[in-house]
Amino acid sequence: MTDDRFGKRARQVVQRAEAYARRLRHHSVAPGHLLLALLDDTPDGTAAEIESLTGAPAARIRDSMRKALGAGATEQGGFMPLATETRSVLELAPREAVRLGATTVEPAHVLRALLAQGNGTVVGVLQRNGADLNRSRQLDEHPAPAPAPQLRGSLSSVTRDLGAGTAPVVGRSHEVDRVIQTLTRHRRNVPLLIGEPGVGKEAVARGVALAIAEGRVPTALRGRTVRALDLATVLADPQRRARGGALVTELLGEAGDNAPLVLHLSGALTPLHLSEGTTTPLGLFRSLLEAPEVFVLGDCGRAEYERQDPDPGLDRLVQPVFVEEPPAEDVREILRVVRGRLESHHNVVLTEDALGAAAALARDHVPDQALPGAAIGLLDEAGSLARIRAARSGAPPDRPLEVTGADVSQALAAYSGIPTPPRRLTTPAEHDPSVWSMS
Repeated sequence: MTDDRFGKRARQVVQRAEAYARRLRHHSVAPGHLLLALLDDTPDGTAAEIESLTGAPAARIRDSMRKALGAGATEQGGFMPLATETRSVLELAPREAVRLGATTVEPAHVLRALLAQGNGTVVGVLQRNGADLNRSRQLDEHPAPAPAPQLRGSLSSVTRDLGAGTAPVVGRSHEVDRVIQTLTRHRRNVPLLIGEPGVGKEAVARGVALAIAEGRVPTALRGRTVRALDLATVLADPQRRARGGALVTELLGEAGDNAPLVLHLSGALTPLHLSEGTTTPLGLFRSLLEAPEVFVLGDCGRAEYERQDPDPGLDRLVQPVFVEEPPAEDVREILRVVRGRLESHHNVVLTEDALGAAAALARDHVPDQALPGAAIGLLDEAGSLARIRAARSGAPPDRPLEVTGADVSQALAAYSGIPTPPRRLTTPAEHDPSVWSMS
């Protein structure tokens, strides 16, 4: 490893992980090999820190991890590549270092990144040994350089902190940079993300939150917290709907009092039918759009944006930022990022074939939702079906079930009501002259 952000001990962890992969005759370095390498780091206290962060004995975790990885049949010579999920962990480790106020990545930051990445095999081993995966955040003694302000009142209960998660945002650098540029403009500084359902508008907002947390933004945005508010969902609660006007007044006042803040209005142009009349979240929060202490970021569907009535007052403030489907390679990478969470939730193993089938089938047969959201929904459906199948077959509950492309095809029928589609030809069929002679 040549990344200057990694200290000597962290680079040694990666080297030991490669040695473990060779010793076990595997063909790439998986997150499980990283965990074994971290457990070997006993002179520097990483094994003890694993026990502190998870509450599980390091020796038991080590033995279980070796059994879970197993051994390959043939030795791997030459270059030992990093698995995609391992690369994801190593990309996340510098962010953990920044969050904890460090200038160099150490084994402890690799460990926290590994826990946050949520690889299914690692999570399964830790949970079977009694690990509490939520302890790592609770036991961090050093706060992030720019801690989130403590929100008060209704704003704290109806909004979500988009910077709280550590899952990496794949791609979207152009959209994130465009939003940051718009937020820091003097005029027309309210970015409005526009895209089909499932295209990843919230991922762009999370990318902005991550850039702020890492300090990769102009001074005006540093130290701010990105909070998401879905006002249509909030007002769907009958108790809140009855006092919709009063609630909005509270939120407007609290948003100013709780600066520094970036308020993300999800469904910014969704019509809200209140007792005071029909409006939109963006219209209700119009008074904040020019307030210097609060930055506002909205999102909406393309159909909502095209149907909206002209409003010169809003048009002079709002800058549309169109979000398109990511390229195929980014979709696959996004599915690899969310794979760990789905595997942990369903206790399954999602194969690369399943990821490819989900991306292809969702693109061709789920027209009402864009990628990557449609593909993630298909994988979730396939994992649920696999769990039901395992329960009916009496399979051991601690043994993950493998989900393949065929399972994803079956899930498509349940997910969208479309019968299992035939396999499409990847290349055009060659012309058979006899067909022409018979026609």
